[in-house]
Amino acid sequence: MEKVTLDTNCFIDSFKPGSYAYPYMQKIMVAHRFHKIIITVSRHTLSEIKEPIEALNFAQTLEILPHYPIGTFGDQVATWGQLAGTFEDAKINQELQKELEQLAKSGNDIRDRGAYIDAINAYVDAFVTSDGQFAKSGPAKRIEKRFGLRVITPEQLAEEIDT
Repeated sequence: MEKVTLDTNCFIDSFKPGSYAYPYMQKIMVAHRFHKIIITVSRHTLSEIKEPIEALNFAQTLEILPHYPIGTFGDQVATWGQLAGTFEDAKINQELQKELEQLAKSGNDIRDRGAYIDAINAYVDAFVTSDGQFAKSGPAKRIEKRFGLRVITPEQLAEEIDT
């Protein structure tokens, strides 16, 4: 069974019928409900979901990935008790997120990079996002080649579920 991590935009689009990704996210949610895939969430993503409240409520029911700190002290989204890894891991992950920032298109966010790093460390099968800075073919291929974790869109995951 495939285990995936959803980015913030996927959770929001799951509850916005007018969004482009809505029909794909509905297929993904049904597949999760019927145990065809496992959806996980990063604390980075949880910290960003404000509305719709249904998106946050759903995300809070999922497996939360271990949180590996990146960035400055002010960038942290977890308590000390929620942190995973060592100080050495934190230094390595900080370097990884800087590299990830370069591999993705400009405008990518530290929360997206943090969620991706948490997904790497949790050994999930794919990072699902409709964020063009990650999901467009050029950045997605570069990122997967370097880190080994697929970056796919909700549409791509929905197509995989259908096959």
